[in-house]
Parts: sequence; structure tokens; C-alpha cells
Amino acid sequence: MAAKEKLEAVLNVALRVPSIMLLDVLYRWDVSSFFQQIQRSSLNNNPLFQYKYLALNMHYVGYILSVVLLTLPRQHLVQLYLYFVTALLLYAGHQISRDYVRSELESAYEGPMYLEPLSMNRFTTALIGQLVVCTLCSCVMKTKQIWLFSAHMLPLLARLCLVPLETIVIINKFAMIFTGLEVLYFLGSNLLVPYNLAKSAYRELVQVVEVYGLLALGMSLWNQLVVPVLFMVFWLVLFALQIYSYFSTRDQPASRERLLFLFLTR
Repeated sequence: MAAKEKLEAVLNVALRVPSIMLLDVLYRWDVSSFFQQIQRSSLNNNPLFQYKYLALNMHYVGYILSVVLLTLPRQHLVQLYLYFVTALLLYAGHQISRDYVRSELESAYEGPMYLEPLSMNRFTTALIGQLVVCTLCSCVMKTKQIWLFSAHMLPLLARLCLVPLETIVIINKFAMIFTGLEVLYFLGSNLLVPYNLAKSAYRELVQVVEVYGLLALGMSLWNQLVVPVLFMVFWLVLFALQIYSYFSTRDQPASRERLLFLFLTR
């Protein structure tokens, strides 16, 4: 039981560190200077950078989202990370399919795979990777409907059925569009979840303030977020990144004096 509580405490801290790092990045990012550099570069004609005020508003939206992620209950935060891992796995699955289709186009072999060892090896490797991705997605999302995560296997199935390579390229694009539609459907069906979470959290905060006052609310958030440990881990991560950046940008080995100077100035 104690080991489980320690693991939950570690997860509670580790899952919130990226939110603080995102807040730090947003705080250090000078948006006005960024757009001045864009205006002097060739990206000025890019439609993405034409709406400066929209980008400025998105900068503040980033602050709000980071604070929301920082204060989310642990169970909701874990679920959000699981969704993110699933999205990365789906991207990896489509990347495997795209690489497989590209390699098949380069070989230009459209016959049976068992007659060509290299083609069979490519198919076997891609199939194993795809099965691993589908299995991991099913385990992460805790569902037995593995077909929901298997759209990226369509190009392999088409190749097994001796479909022409030009058609396989179209099937691969269709698989990507189908997965995108699945993701949009999931996001649309859970569109009101953040609003409901914020509404319930606001109701609980009001109740706590009315009964115990602001001091009790502050102490509750302090204990829930484990603020001292959280900031200690955040500063240790920043320090480790500074050390890595220092050694990766210098070809010469650092002397003892230079290393001591680094530790005293970071």
C-alpha cells in the first residue's frame, strides 16, 4: 500500500512538470520580437503569420491551458496523457505505413511477396510494427475493439491482395483521412468535457471558500500539487537541460574551473 502511495505521489509530480515547463517557455517567449523577425524574413507572406492578434490571443490561451493542466486532478491528467500517447502511436502507425509504401514504390515490384525475399521482409517488418501499435493503442485505451486503431494496416492488406502500387498510395491516403475523422469524432463527442470539469471544479472551489475560507483553499491546493517538490523537480530538469546544452555545444572537454563556474552561475 505504501509503495502504491509513493508511486501515485511520483506520478502526481512527474505529470505536472511539463505544464510548468510550458508556462516557463511562454513566459520567456517574446511574441512581439518573434513577429518582428517574421516580418523581416521570407515567412511574412505565409498566411499562418498574417493574423498577429490571433497569435497573441493564442499566447494567452496557452497560459490558461497550462494552468488548467497544472491544476487538473491526477486521474483526469493521467487520462489526458493516455490520449496523447494514443495519438502518438497512431501517428507512428501511419508513419510505418508511409515508409512501407515508399519502399514498395522504390522497388517497383508488384508480384507475389513470397517470390521476392526483400519484399517479404519489408512486409513482415511493417506488419509486426503495425500489430504492436494496434495492441498498444488497445491496451492504453482499455478497449477490445482493436479495429478502431487498425486503419493504417489497409495498405498492407491491399499489398497482400496484389493491388497495384498506385492504388496502394490512394488507399494509404484514405487510411490517414479515416483516422483523422476518427480523431475528430472523438474530440467532438468529448467537446463539453473540459467545460463540465471546469464547472464542477468552480462549484467545489466556491463551496470550499464559503465553508473554510481562502486560506483553507490555498492550503488544499498546496498539498494537492505538492508545490515544493514540484518546483524542485522543475528546477532540476532545467539544470540538467542546461548541463546537456553546455556540453553538447562545446567540442573541448571542460576543465574543473569551467565546470565549477557553470554550477555556480546556472
